[in-house]
Amino acid sequence: MVVPHPSIPRNTRLAKLDDPSGPFAALILAKSGLVRLGMGHRVTCDIASPTLYHAVGQGALGVEIREGDNAIVALCLALNHRPTEWRCRAERAMLRVLEGGCSVPVGVSTTLIPTGPDEDQERARLKITGTVTSLDGKKHVEHTLEEEVASAEEAERVGEQVAKILVETGAREILEDIAKEKAARKAAEEHLTPK
Repeated sequence: MVVPHPSIPRNTRLAKLDDPSGPFAALILAKSGLVRLGMGHRVTCDIASPTLYHAVGQGALGVEIREGDNAIVALCLALNHRPTEWRCRAERAMLRVLEGGCSVPVGVSTTLIPTGPDEDQERARLKITGTVTSLDGKKHVEHTLEEEVASAEEAERVGEQVAKILVETGAREILEDIAKEKAARKAAEEHLTPK
């Protein structure tokens, strides 16, 4: 039995894993959460693409501000990390074209590599892989595009292109099946709910 150090906060999920009579042999958890809780030593394996693609925008921080507040706009621009912005904009553009949300099995992986000697150079090579998988895992479409970009808008166009290719190669059918299943589930729940 694994006993956590007494100074480390008890995590109920890890307690289930540590229980010798429990049903779990492994858990998939967010590494950042475990590290933040001082439990990074419990991570035994990072699961990255292509084994597991992340959801759109994972790991990025967004800040919503008042429209027209130029002082705050300037502050946010000073804090902005351009490579993260370009990657997120590409990912969000892909999801927008797919008309997906957080409950749709859309995965993505992006990399952005500067194409010149200076990392702050305005050009970079964007590589984006998009995936759409059916709920039962039997259907899966995946496509990768790699293009040089010089702005967030160009990065968005690459994300849109990936989505269009995914739609043309089978994502449309997968997403339609998911929408039908959701509608049927909702109708069944409404039918069972007493009025």
